[in-house]
Amino acid sequence: MKAIITATLCVFTAQASFADTTTAKQKSSFTVSGDAAVGILNNSALSVQELDDISSQSDSGVKISTGATATWQASKAVKLTSSYRFEQQNYDEYDQYDLALHQYGVDASYSINSSNELGLRYDGAKANVAGDTFLNFDQVSAYYGRFLSPQSYLRVSVKNKTKRFASATARDAEGIGADIGLYHFVNEGQTMLMASVGADNEDAEDNQYDFSGYSVNTKVTHKFTAFNLTNKLGLGWRYQLKDYDEQVSDEVFAAQQPSQPSRDEHRNVVNAFWHLDLHKHITLVTEAEYGDYESQLSSNTYTQSIVSASIKVHF
Repeated sequence: MKAIITATLCVFTAQASFADTTTAKQKSSFTVSGDAAVGILNNSALSVQELDDISSQSDSGVKISTGATATWQASKAVKLTSSYRFEQQNYDEYDQYDLALHQYGVDASYSINSSNELGLRYDGAKANVAGDTFLNFDQVSAYYGRFLSPQSYLRVSVKNKTKRFASATARDAEGIGADIGLYHFVNEGQTMLMASVGADNEDAEDNQYDFSGYSVNTKVTHKFTAFNLTNKLGLGWRYQLKDYDEQVSDEVFAAQQPSQPSRDEHRNVVNAFWHLDLHKHITLVTEAEYGDYESQLSSNTYTQSIVSASIKVHF
């Protein structure tokens, strides 16, 4: 399983908070939306990064997903949103890397005025690998959002997170973090530019997995119409540095042993997507991602390419 649960949740929260602010003046209402998708994928390097299980094997398979979001605009200023999403990847040959991911969240926001909002959010995730429970993740975040102009939105958040592993309790961890993101819309909202920076610190049960780090994310999306069909293109890049603590409990013993490399990691990931609306309720989704993962542990240094195509039904 790819180690991007936290990043995914943070980006989803930021985008949701922007949408929340734009509807803050509405009267009380309740809406529900949902989607389901099925498709195929190919992965050039199967891996469970959280357990340092990196394989040079490639495989293809089937991916499915479904999700729902319920939104209650309680008043002009108060909005509550809950969401659930299930995603599953089943590989043709190496089923030990099959992944099932449940994600759920609750967001409460309060609009101070037309330009400022405060929010509190809970996000959770449960991951199963090869049919067995692998990881439980919980995160609570508080955020502040502000429209710098009608086209620019700034969001700052702080978060507290918990990881619990079913079979690797030494990696159980508590963490804190913060991030700041800027969203800018042009072409009457058809084009979005996003940039964010974040910092994290995790304290694990086993000190060798303690780390501090930072991340940078950029993204551009663009909507347009061609041949009477709505298209959406996106391109993104993210960089993450993890600086692991080096713990030495016995200096004499350590001096007698050959030096061991630390676990420090650098991750560069580029991703792109194309959404084509075949019908107002049916979308063709194609995605591609390339990751360059470098570590001072040679076993954790590799590259990975993932491509997929899906049909999504939404309402």
